[in-house]
Amino acid sequence: MAANHRNQTPRFFLVGNAQKPNVKISFDRLARWLDGRGLLVGSDLDGKPAAINEAKPDYVVALGGDGTILNVVQAMQHRQVPIIGVNLGKLGYLAGFNENEFESQLDRILTDPDCISRRMLLDVLLVDAGGSTWRGIALNDCVLRVGDPYRTVGLSVSIDDHPVTTIVGDGLIIATPTGSTAHNMACGGPIVQPDVSAIVMTPLCPHSLTHRPIVVAPDVRVKVDVRKTSAGVAVVLDGQVVRPVPGGASLLVHRSAEQVQLVMNPHRHQWDLLVQKLKWGQGLTGPA
Repeated sequence: MAANHRNQTPRFFLVGNAQKPNVKISFDRLARWLDGRGLLVGSDLDGKPAAINEAKPDYVVALGGDGTILNVVQAMQHRQVPIIGVNLGKLGYLAGFNENEFESQLDRILTDPDCISRRMLLDVLLVDAGGSTWRGIALNDCVLRVGDPYRTVGLSVSIDDHPVTTIVGDGLIIATPTGSTAHNMACGGPIVQPDVSAIVMTPLCPHSLTHRPIVVAPDVRVKVDVRKTSAGVAVVLDGQVVRPVPGGASLLVHRSAEQVQLVMNPHRHQWDLLVQKLKWGQGLTGPA
């Protein structure tokens, strides 16, 4: 939850993606601007956002694109604070501001709770055949997918301990509504409004004519048992974290008690983002 800043100065941490062209110029300028107002408690341009947790900020400014925001989410894990995305990337679907908009609207960001969009987060648990465990989180998606040599994988899927189906194919996407416009959409899955509570499951290239994407309730517990596997099979969280998945392993995914807090541009409607950035619903030809 965003802190009440009426009686204290908010603390900002600035993160930049050094791989973006000219990001250092913008990074240095915004760092000076925030520091000059006594708001900056830390910054990172070296790809080490874990320093965020040491600084304990009230807000994180992510300078780059959607990948930068996802990297910040992964770094904070279960200590999420509001993230302000300043887009220097290509799409910037999650990054709602440009530099000028961020500076001009900062006062409103700090005082208007409606600027914060609370997004569903997934908790992920991987258990191998020997009982060893590994945990992670995902704002966009948890993707179980094949890798080199790209042989199909066999997955038995259960929902709330009830066996549902077995998928033979290239894997399975388990996405949040936020992630429904990412890998899920590219693979033919449905677009879900971000403030809807749901989990989307989309098979990857299933060797079947009957397996189609499905939307399930937000509080179900999804279990995926890896029955048939090959080298290269891995679980990928938000396109940021990759973990090899051995045969006999089980993947358990459910809604997290934590939420991601994205600061949205109050002058941009979510439907405008869908149409303007993803070109949803636009005709194949221009106006007559």
